Amino acid sequence: MRILFLGSGPFGIPALRKLHSLRDDLKVATVPDAHHGRKRTLQPSPIKTEAQSLGLEVFECPRLRGRVGREILERSGAQLIITADIRLILGSRFLEGPLRGCFNLHGSLLPRWRGAAPVVRALLAGDEQLGVTLYRMVTALDAGPMVDSRCWTPPNQITCQEAEEHLSQLAAQLLEQHLDALERGDAPHIPQSDEGVTLAPKVEKSEGWARWDGPASFLDRQVRALKPWPRTRSSVIRHSAGDQRDEVILDQVRQIDGMPAAIPGTVLEVSDHQIVVACGQGAVAIERLQRIGKNSMTVQQLQLGMPFQVGDRFEGEENR
Repeated sequence: MRILFLGSGPFGIPALRKLHSLRDDLKVATVPDAHHGRKRTLQPSPIKTEAQSLGLEVFECPRLRGRVGREILERSGAQLIITADIRLILGSRFLEGPLRGCFNLHGSLLPRWRGAAPVVRALLAGDEQLGVTLYRMVTALDAGPMVDSRCWTPPNQITCQEAEEHLSQLAAQLLEQHLDALERGDAPHIPQSDEGVTLAPKVEKSEGWARWDGPASFLDRQVRALKPWPRTRSSVIRHSAGDQRDEVILDQVRQIDGMPAAIPGTVLEVSDHQIVVACGQGAVAIERLQRIGKNSMTVQQLQLGMPFQVGDRFEGEENR
């Protein structure tokens, strides 16, 4: 049976590799090459790079609706479509085209976190359980009947990048488990509950400003959830630099208890291994910090060229 795999980001790479190991008649479609970085270098999607390394035929498509979608279906001859992190809207005719349908591997336990950024939103919300769901696609966003899901309890200090890497492996395992049934057309179709639906909209760069006025627990989650993009940024005013304002990236923080209340963003304690900063509720210990355009550094390394002292201030976007 001809299978077409649709994907763009790295989340789909383990699933693509698994399909390639299990089936011979496989083709791939992905988004066109795009400009990245300050130099605006034209780069292929991670899925295109992986597919080409596997020797697979790759179609590029800017959209999957209307004429373009029909052309991809005709050129690929797909009877079953598997998608993972495609970042394109699939039109109704496209979804109805393949004999066995279109099925998506989604990085959440549906119906929770329907949308583009499920892992980021789950970490920001402090979800104790993460997971992946394989479901049949319909025109409504991530609302189709489920084939199956897998649940995972992540470590306390996991970042979004680390979580997505693990979930992508679970997604590949889930696909392997149900691939035969998908090809036969007798895979389970379990309706999603109308209760517990939450949305996971695309992450905006503006969400990266540190929320010093909120709970320390949220700032801890924010730093981990927004890594590797857009990262968590903060302005900082250091007295030793004549109250100069700089912008930094919080690379690694840890919520701590037992610190006295203070104005949010105030540096309460400085040592060789951490900078303790007050939040709206509680405090965090900054263990690694990154100056814009520089590599991440430990506090001990940072103190050599950008020393901090008690009373310095970290500030969010509202104080820029």
